[in-house]
Amino acid sequence: MKRRRAASLLLLAGVCAAAASAEPLVPPQLAPLLDAAHDQVLRRSFVPSVEQKVGELRLIRRGDSDVVQTLLYTKLLKRVVAEIRKKELANWPADQPGHGDAIRYIEAITAVQEQIWDRTPPSEFARDRRQKMVIEFILSGTSALIAVGSFEMDETEGEVRVLRRDPLVVLEPSRTYAGRNMRLIAADSFHVGEAELGPLLEAMPLLRDGIPR
Repeated sequence: MKRRRAASLLLLAGVCAAAASAEPLVPPQLAPLLDAAHDQVLRRSFVPSVEQKVGELRLIRRGDSDVVQTLLYTKLLKRVVAEIRKKELANWPADQPGHGDAIRYIEAITAVQEQIWDRTPPSEFARDRRQKMVIEFILSGTSALIAVGSFEMDETEGEVRVLRRDPLVVLEPSRTYAGRNMRLIAADSFHVGEAELGPLLEAMPLLRDGIPR
C-alpha cells in the first residue's frame, strides 16, 4: 500500500511539473474530451445549498461525452476538499474496487488546492478572497478522465460564467469508478437517492444507462 501511494504521489508530481512546463497533460487522442467549446449545460445545482453555496455542480453533455463538472469558488476551499475526501473514503473503502482511483483523486484535489493557494497573488486576494477550483469527471464511450485545475470566472447577479479553465492534474481512472462516482456526486448535489437519478440524467445516456464497464 505504501509503494502504491508513493507511486501515486510521484505521478501527481510529474503531472504538475508537466503543467508548469506547458507539456500536454493527456495524450492527443484524449484531448478533445477537455474541449468545452460546445458544452451543453443540462442542469445545475448550488452546493451545498443556495443559501450556503461554496460552488455549483453542472451536468454537461460535451459532444458524445457525459461530464459532471464541479465549480468551487470559496474562501474555504481547503475545508471543502476535506469534505470531499471524507465522502470519497466512505463511498470507496479499502476493500472495494475503485479505492485506488479514489485515493488518486483525493491526492489530485489536495495537490491542486495547495497549488491554487500558493500561486494566488496578494493583489488577487485583495480583490476576491475566494479560491477557484474546477473538477471534471468526463465519460466517453471508451474512456474516462478526471481533470482538476483552476478557473477564471465572471459573475453577474449570481450567475457564473467560466472564462478560462486551467487543468493542473489529469487522471485516467477506470470507467466503472468514474461512472459510479459521477452518479454518486450528482445524487449528493441534487439531494436525491441514486435510484431517483433517471430524470436528471435523461440527456446523459452513458450515465443514465447504468454503471459502465
